[in-house]
Amino acid sequence: MHKRIEQVLPGEILAADLVDTAGRLLFPKGATLSENAVAALVQRGVTDIEVEDERVPLNAEQLKQAAENAHKFYAGHDLGVAPGPMLLGLRTEAEAMRIERGLPPLLRDCRGPVDPVPLPQELPIFCLNGFEPPQLPAVAQELNLALSAPDPSSTKIVELITRSPGLTAKLLRLVNTPLYGFQRKVETVSRAVSIVGLREVGMLASSLLMVDQFGVIPKSVIEMRSFLEHSLGCALTCKTLAEVTGLAQPEKAFVTGLLHDIGRLYFFTSFPERSRYCIDSALKHQRPLMTEEALFFGIDHADMGERLLDGWGMPGGLSRTVGCHHDPARAADLPLAGIVHLADLLTHAMGLGCSGECGPPQARPEVMDLVPVQPEHMVDIAIRIETQLGLIMGAFQ
Repeated sequence: MHKRIEQVLPGEILAADLVDTAGRLLFPKGATLSENAVAALVQRGVTDIEVEDERVPLNAEQLKQAAENAHKFYAGHDLGVAPGPMLLGLRTEAEAMRIERGLPPLLRDCRGPVDPVPLPQELPIFCLNGFEPPQLPAVAQELNLALSAPDPSSTKIVELITRSPGLTAKLLRLVNTPLYGFQRKVETVSRAVSIVGLREVGMLASSLLMVDQFGVIPKSVIEMRSFLEHSLGCALTCKTLAEVTGLAQPEKAFVTGLLHDIGRLYFFTSFPERSRYCIDSALKHQRPLMTEEALFFGIDHADMGERLLDGWGMPGGLSRTVGCHHDPARAADLPLAGIVHLADLLTHAMGLGCSGECGPPQARPEVMDLVPVQPEHMVDIAIRIETQLGLIMGAFQ
């Protein structure tokens, strides 16, 4: 199990030989780390290590309960196809980890519905005619414009990002997480650009500003932390699938995954009461939240996300991909849209956060063949994603 050095507890056991930058052995595989040993590693500048997974195997009854909880999650929802071994396996693993930690099963509902739930026609008319997206900060507007150029200026991109101290700090915190796995700390935006890539860093910075644009979701709708956990979980899964399959550029996949529910974030923060009724209606009638969005807003979150990103001039064709992440066949970039679609399914299966969609989203059968990932590999990938997610969440706080 991968851990940051500050997360390592005395008594944990190394899962691999630990060497310094010169290749000298510091501690062998199987060594038990004392408090003094951990302190010594910190002094030597060690930032990440591999320790043994201390999970205790579940007994037969607990495994059976985890499997039953996983099947209950998919029961009563029209997934479009049978969940299959990959989704069921991930959900079973998520439920098993809950049992190990003494936690209750993952609830299908993000929160209980409120009665009575008004019908859409009983609410004030919601009109999208003449819709204009909220104005982005000037830095984000200039970033998107600069990134749309055929040959963006590195000097210009770095200058725009560093103009905002808050954005610079958040970007560098993210670049220094295990998401990128750099051995040495990246201390400047220009250094990040040189090793991650100009467009990649620019698009990442722009997406961070877009997520920050809407502020915090009112707790009466859903928990902001839970929504962010789902978005980041999907982003990490997108990046991992892109790396495993080679179907998309990993950093672009990460940004697309991060923004895939930006339309829902707009609904939740700009129209919280209407959004709460929309979620309650989906819970009450056991229908996909997308179906209720079309009734309450006249548009679903995917199409709204496309409108927002189009209006903001997001480069790289990301707006269309976000708009098609529930129906990848309509996308210009089918492989990337397929990755986001599958990542969304997997993120729900792993129980990472809540997007407001409290049941599993509908699956497109053709996507399961388009993104070739072996089900037996997904549990290991899921554990890695969950470990990374805990560290990356800190960069967004």
